[in-house]
Amino acid sequence: MHSIDFRELRRRIAISDVLTLLSFEPTQRRGSRLRGTCPIHELRRVRNRDFSVDLQRSRFRCFGCGKGGNQIDLWVFTQDLPIHPAAIDLCQRLGIEVPWR
Repeated sequence: MHSIDFRELRRRIAISDVLTLLSFEPTQRRGSRLRGTCPIHELRRVRNRDFSVDLQRSRFRCFGCGKGGNQIDLWVFTQDLPIHPAAIDLCQRLGIEVPWR
């Protein structure tokens, strides 16, 4: 199995691209930071803001389920896939070439 250049993949894909695929709708926006319902565990409460995203840094954190990371990690958690197949799936959905090493 070929290896993926994850650094290059993170450079090519913005966390906002992943949020769009997940149909994430923030309940709060402050500059480059978004808050809303966590797409990983989808705890539904009125105006839930447990999930925080920094669009500039391409990082997320959920204070409900405790998960956090970058845009690829978010796709891994929401699709419940290992990182390699999740990265390939994400590239296919976004219509970009997989950055193979």
